[in-house]
Amino acid sequence: REVALTMDKVDQVVKSIDDFIAKYPSVTQFERFKELEEKTGHPKVYFFLGAVFLIASFILGFGGLKLVTDLVGFLYPAYMSFKSMESSPKAVPDDATQWLTYWVIFSSLSVTEGLFTFIVKLIPFYYGLKMGLIIWLYHPKTTGAEVLYNQVVRPKILPHLEAAKKSE
Repeated sequence: REVALTMDKVDQVVKSIDDFIAKYPSVTQFERFKELEEKTGHPKVYFFLGAVFLIASFILGFGGLKLVTDLVGFLYPAYMSFKSMESSPKAVPDDATQWLTYWVIFSSLSVTEGLFTFIVKLIPFYYGLKMGLIIWLYHPKTTGAEVLYNQVVRPKILPHLEAAKKSE
């Protein structure tokens, strides 16, 4: 009886992953996995999960947590920035401020990390914490980049910009 319940749950997970890869066919290479499924008789979800595991292992193995964190900090925000720019090419889209602010904060963090490399060794679980911070910065519900910019960066930089403006 427990085995049947477990298999039902596995089937539900397989179905939800199958729905996901069908929803984003160009990103997930849906057609190629469908061909593999037809040739072998095994669900395309297994091939998809195998490919995800191989790619994740390659990224983690060759680049480590730094590369994983940098990809988390770059891929989705770059996609959303592109999407924002293309949504209204002649006017400034509403979400452009969020993405410009994110890139300013993300760049500042990257430069700081590059200058103070010892921070990585001092802070336990540094890359996990950094990944959480990055997601907080760009998540639409928190818009952490705007919070950090308005409360930390802007008050420090604005006086210098105003002084430079007066001297021009």
